[in-house]
Amino acid sequence: MTATSRADAEPAGAAATGAAPTAAAERIPALDVLRGLALYGVLLANAVPWFSGRAFMTRDQLIAQRGPADEVFLVLLNVFVDGKAMTLLTFLFGLGFALQLQRAEADGRSVLPTHFRRLAALAFIGACHVLLLWWGDILWGYAIAGVGLALFRRVRGGKLLAWAVALTLVPQLVASIPAVSAVIAHVTPEPADLAAFKAQVFAAITGRDHGALAEIHVKQAYYHVGRIWLWYFAWVLGRYLVGYWAGTTRLLQDAGERLPFFRKLLAWGLALGIAGSSLMAGRRLLQRHGVAVPESVGLALVIPAELGAMALASAYAAAVVLLMQKPAWRRALMRIAPVGQMALTSYLLQSLICTFLFYGWGLGLAGRLRPVHIAPITVAVFVLEVLLARAWLSRFRFGPAEWLWRSLTYGRLQPLRITAASR
Repeated sequence: MTATSRADAEPAGAAATGAAPTAAAERIPALDVLRGLALYGVLLANAVPWFSGRAFMTRDQLIAQRGPADEVFLVLLNVFVDGKAMTLLTFLFGLGFALQLQRAEADGRSVLPTHFRRLAALAFIGACHVLLLWWGDILWGYAIAGVGLALFRRVRGGKLLAWAVALTLVPQLVASIPAVSAVIAHVTPEPADLAAFKAQVFAAITGRDHGALAEIHVKQAYYHVGRIWLWYFAWVLGRYLVGYWAGTTRLLQDAGERLPFFRKLLAWGLALGIAGSSLMAGRRLLQRHGVAVPESVGLALVIPAELGAMALASAYAAAVVLLMQKPAWRRALMRIAPVGQMALTSYLLQSLICTFLFYGWGLGLAGRLRPVHIAPITVAVFVLEVLLARAWLSRFRFGPAEWLWRSLTYGRLQPLRITAASR
């Protein structure tokens, strides 16, 4: 996730490095809108299986909470949301790196020192998120994968896209080979009895024993981090490179001049994306009904599923670009732009709100809601985030987490409140 300042003023410490945040006049509104939409997708994708506790419920419990409407909802979620929101966020991260590189080169300086400091700060924030709030954090993994972007800063054109596809598919295909996956499973940290551990997790998140919840949280974080092998970082980097390619070709910067391209991207992205994603959604539907799907089928679905996710994410981006050309749609979409401007804060706030809503230390909704009933809750959470972001940014230059990120990056506290001089 990239975060840019609303203010024109240099941050404290910028003079020594030559680095400075993006000026308000340099912002690309579509990027903030896309970040906001992607963050809602992440919220929905996390809330249904994870925050709600469904990932830790028994098969009988899941069946008891699943009706025809839920089946339809879960299929739609699998096709249109799962993997697409994260893909869109990674696209935007890579595009943000391209913009930073272009600004640095225009100023005659290297982007790498600031880039690596930003990644280190992001990894620190992600580690705190994992340990203190929710184990399912994506920030630390994004930070590690971001190191690889530096290796491709001089690569351009079709080579970037070729590397993107290779990094996305090859490691996953190799990891999906039964013999390889068996080796990975042997050395990956896993609880001795997975079913019993899931029951412990479910009991901890639905109960009010804070000590038990803290213990399970640490264990779950350990297992979650341990399961993420190098293929995950390659997967993220591959998506970064698609966004980086878009940035180097100025697709979004010059979007108004490339509307025919975006119309084609929307049509082809929807067609290929829905086709590829539907195959994986069908597999998950069969698995929910207890049908054993051969591993060979899962291996065969890796390519269409991954390409489908990237195609749909690209189609979503194209749709936003095209809608932003229409004044009425532009006004409507810009209402969620503040969430995109405060992307890091909004992401962390989602974890705080959802753990309060679903965990036993809060309202304790985990395990009590059908999937279709979780969706309106996520809409309410997102609307709250929009209102909070709009109110916050009317007084401050950037979100609190963005302020921390910048302060860590530049090595000193940054000015936060908007002053008359900075308006």
